[in-house]
Amino acid sequence: MPGEEQEDIIMTSTESSIKNLKCPLTGKHITELTEPVRSMDCKHIYEKNAILIYIKSHHNNAKCPESACPKMVHAKRVICDPLLLVEIEEQCTLSRQTARTDVVEDFTEMEPHDEDST
Repeated sequence: MPGEEQEDIIMTSTESSIKNLKCPLTGKHITELTEPVRSMDCKHIYEKNAILIYIKSHHNNAKCPESACPKMVHAKRVICDPLLLVEIEEQCTLSRQTARTDVVEDFTEMEPHDEDST
């Protein structure tokens, strides 16, 4: 209605559309890729130069190099879509949060719970 302010609602998803964490051609983790690209058909992520060389070496008739993926990959359908870099950054942040090797909890010197004091 006129005069009413509207608020922008930003929705986030906890579900990632990342299907593979490593490039099947280079073996690099997706957070280490120089130019990550994603197939528009199967949604797998690759290093751009590696997948283009792979497609060319198969005379533009290449099956996705990800194990058990039946889709074909085509140079024109392998792109850096707008969400890919955001999703990779989220994956990188998530990895840092869950893989804290600098934090070790020591439960060996915990005092026993005194049940008589209740």
